[in-house]
Amino acid sequence: MGWLTGPPQRVETKAVEGQAFGTSLGLGVNSPDYPAAGFLPYAEAGFGRNELVYACIMEKATSLPEAPLRVYGPDGLGEPRENHPLRELITNPNPMLTEFELFELTVIHMDLAGIAFWEIIRDQAGRPVQLWPLRPDLVRFIRQRNGRTRYGYLLGGSIVDLGTDVLAFRYPNPVDPLVGQAPLRPALRAVALDNEATDFVKHLLQNRAVPGVVITTQRKVDQEVSDRLATKWKQKFGGSKRGEPAVLQAGMDVKVLGLDLNSLEFPDLRTISEARICSAFGVPPILVGAKVGLDRSTFANYKEARTSFWEETILPLQRRIGDVITARLLPEVLDAQFAMPRKVTVRWDRSQVLALKESEQAIWERANNALRSGAITVNEFRKIVGLPPDPGADVYLRPAGVTPTLADGTPTGGGEPAAGTDGGGQDGGQEETGPEGAALSDAELARFLTASLPRRPLRG
Repeated sequence: MGWLTGPPQRVETKAVEGQAFGTSLGLGVNSPDYPAAGFLPYAEAGFGRNELVYACIMEKATSLPEAPLRVYGPDGLGEPRENHPLRELITNPNPMLTEFELFELTVIHMDLAGIAFWEIIRDQAGRPVQLWPLRPDLVRFIRQRNGRTRYGYLLGGSIVDLGTDVLAFRYPNPVDPLVGQAPLRPALRAVALDNEATDFVKHLLQNRAVPGVVITTQRKVDQEVSDRLATKWKQKFGGSKRGEPAVLQAGMDVKVLGLDLNSLEFPDLRTISEARICSAFGVPPILVGAKVGLDRSTFANYKEARTSFWEETILPLQRRIGDVITARLLPEVLDAQFAMPRKVTVRWDRSQVLALKESEQAIWERANNALRSGAITVNEFRKIVGLPPDPGADVYLRPAGVTPTLADGTPTGGGEPAAGTDGGGQDGGQEETGPEGAALSDAELARFLTASLPRRPLRG
């Protein structure tokens, strides 16, 4: 039996709520008897001892919550529905954790245990009102015949029955799909090698089992003479007298011994282990300050590494977590206003993620091209580039003659005359147009747009 399933024990039926989270913090809430598990060794030898493992896990754990999980309409577009019950639950999951901390801890558990759990706490009406993370090595589950999984939590020497009110987020495991495989597991040898190299250098520098100099003589000396010579040498050249000239007798020679710090660092060995650890976690070495990444670091490839990290590591991880929330939690929090799951879409809002944001120049170029091709209105253009809306700018600029047109398709009076007309209005006035067949510059386009917008009468 694995460390997640564990041996059968006495089962109590009640919610764990904050007690489970309290034990993981060492708050002394029914302190559990820790069973033999892989989670604790991974947390101690990896997350707790190896700075590169810690940096990789924290890079992922702090990057994923940069994009909040929001609720949108059926097409996933438009403004997010901040008053949706699911969004309100995720924003304030429980009295001890924020949304950021909940997802941060979830990613840490997944990277150390291969799986993470949330306990769902319900009110008297059966609606979810809190979400509590569970320490993975204390969770037990039983596979039922109907395909569902029943969960329990080891607390105070007995198992608390949680029923099916648990969400499980896991990495794939080819041996047992219900038990995820932690990214740290295939990197354990590289982590152990890196830890041993660091410990070896520490002990060597701490013990200094290498003398600074060796004094040789042509004739054999006894221990008394040797000790007296060593004492005089330290008195003559130790401390502040370092660098004083030495006068040696005939037949004596001094050889200097020292520690080569470059060799002590095991550069090739370190590079291999660092690359393998970063590869297992899907984190570019340059982002966590690993030597293998810093040797080739520039501002340009750092930005590329940030984008690659998001596209290849964070986006799939967000999809893995978001799918579980959509399938298991979303149907549980629907109320009268949002009666059907299909009426809303849950997705991560990545609009403010710096690694994925366009430069200001790229934003203006994209928006300007869309405006000139007639794909967006002037107000939509202004919104994209961060300008306030203009009450009279809900118009398109059509490519044919660059004709200003209202959002409902009604011409505003500018541009080329319609076919079969002489261009005159009922009052005999002539509409303003650009030169036929000539391309308008940006300045001409702005003047043309301003002149063609309808004038609103002033109220006296």
